[in-house]
Amino acid sequence: MIDILPTFISAIDVSSFDLSLFDFNLLDFNIFDVDWTTLAQTGDKQFPQDVLGDMGKGWNGFVKSGQIWALLIGLIAGYLFRSITAG
Repeated sequence: MIDILPTFISAIDVSSFDLSLFDFNLLDFNIFDVDWTTLAQTGDKQFPQDVLGDMGKGWNGFVKSGQIWALLIGLIAGYLFRSITAG
């Protein structure tokens, strides 16, 4: 099966494809009827952009919830499992 594949691919003649006959109007990418220009406008609203502060809050929540311990235990257990199963 795999030996036939390169022969099959090289036998395909792509020079005969003519895209001028294809009706691109059939492709309807507007799945949702949404007015994107209205959706993108925020008006007079200004959003605070404190990226590093948000990352710090996320990290503090990660530590306070105890997920840091699950991460460390998972890394150690994964390393031990990898070293045991490595041949």
